[in-house]
Amino acid sequence: MDIPEELRGLVDELGEALVSALVLDHRCRDLTTRIQAAGFDLSLSLEAMVTRHSIENDEAAQQPLSPEFSAEFSAEDKTLLRNLRITLD
Repeated sequence: MDIPEELRGLVDELGEALVSALVLDHRCRDLTTRIQAAGFDLSLSLEAMVTRHSIENDEAAQQPLSPEFSAEFSAEDKTLLRNLRITLD
């Protein structure tokens, strides 16, 4: 599925805003410093799931995918999806 550029930009902005919020939060900075002082490295992951919701009057959103639609995934794609805990149903 192609992600619209506008959505991609908004998600990038959201990521930047969350990082800024964490950096500016004194408690987060203190806890990070304490964890590192205890000899541990710290990595924070955030999972974002973007889904399209149906609006009753949005006919395009309610129509099923055409039977011709098929997605071909390479082994590399499938590995990436599995690492991201994305399943293909």
